[in-house]
Amino acid sequence: PHVSAERVLSGIGLPNLPRALAQWQGEARPEAGPAPDAEQIVRAGLLGEPAASRTLDAFCAMLGGFCGNVALTYGARGGLFLGGGILPRMAQRLFSSRFRECFEAKGRFHDYLQGIPTFLITDTLVGLSGAAAALDQSLAA
Repeated sequence: PHVSAERVLSGIGLPNLPRALAQWQGEARPEAGPAPDAEQIVRAGLLGEPAASRTLDAFCAMLGGFCGNVALTYGARGGLFLGGGILPRMAQRLFSSRFRECFEAKGRFHDYLQGIPTFLITDTLVGLSGAAAALDQSLAA
């Protein structure tokens, strides 16, 4: 009855998406066995494998819609920063996808969202760097 954004819009959640798309489109269930992990899906999608490519397209579109909602909720102006482990592996696909279209597709808020840039964080240690900086600042105070 409810699927949270984190259930599909993350590296951990991405493997849930191919089976859900197949079921939604009335296709035969994928073969039994372990589901491909996010890395395998991204790799196959970037190579043009149809089911994985469709999965990446849906992932990017849904991520754009979700991020647009977050930007509106928090009143973002200076930019929305995307992080995580899986997005840098598919950066070109993300920015050539419907991500921005879905990010901005909020009716009367389109113009507001159009003015908000989106950035992809590629530094895999940025979270640790930020935590270290915060610790340094708190110890210096």
